[in-house]
Amino acid sequence: MDERGALGRNVLHFRSVRKWSQQDLAGESALSLRYLAGIERGEENPSLATIVAISSALEIPAWALLHPSYDDFRREN
Repeated sequence: MDERGALGRNVLHFRSVRKWSQQDLAGESALSLRYLAGIERGEENPSLATIVAISSALEIPAWALLHPSYDDFRREN
């Protein structure tokens, strides 16, 4: 499984649900826009503290960002 890809897709999903831009989420989570964009593209390897900052800004549990999507699960099985 591509964990960074799954994390990035989940961040993008939950950000989109809130109708936030990347800039909105970057500001709320105190991250740079460039770093957040890299997380969404699966290019960055964020620390647990960063994952918690993003989840707190989105008002969701951190595990929700780490959970593989259904499509990832289906592809593996």
